Amino acid sequence: MTISMKSLLAAAVASILANGAMAADGTINFKGEIVAASCNITGGAGTSVTGEKGNQIIDVKLGKVAIDTLSGNGIAGGTNINLNLDCGSTGTGLTHVQLKFDPASGSGFDSNTGLLKTTGDAKGVGIGLYKTDGTRINLANSSDVFEAELVKAGTDPDFTYTADMNLRAGYVMSGKVEDVKPGTADGTLPFTLTYR
Repeated sequence: MTISMKSLLAAAVASILANGAMAADGTINFKGEIVAASCNITGGAGTSVTGEKGNQIIDVKLGKVAIDTLSGNGIAGGTNINLNLDCGSTGTGLTHVQLKFDPASGSGFDSNTGLLKTTGDAKGVGIGLYKTDGTRINLANSSDVFEAELVKAGTDPDFTYTADMNLRAGYVMSGKVEDVKPGTADGTLPFTLTYR
């Protein structure tokens, strides 16, 4: 094969590959906005919060729960999570703050139950998060978030914004009773504050 034939063949292959890479079945459009809101979280009754804004750690103690208290979809060892947010004047123009959870970056989630997976020796149990009305947050659904109203106080131009976020967490059986095994049952759930 001559050099010119090799060049033509190489050009033809490159053209096919380039055209194949340009094929598309659709488009994803991302829309959003970066806002100035910045809230500091402190713990209310029963909640411990450490760290600085943007990197805060909320420690929730679920305690030692007897294996026979786990039944059905009920919560065992329920613990209140009371969070107080102080956004200062950065909440201008916003009305709500949301806790958006990212269980995949933490200890994971059970796609069948929407529970946070636990790490440790325990089996057949997950951690459920509940809204104040008793509805469980489905961690397998990224649009299922916890939301609270931003409360405006003060006088113009010195308004300040705060929010109270009250949740409940506890162990929930994630399978059959016979699959539940005792042991440590910790979990990690990264979150982001988003605003609207």
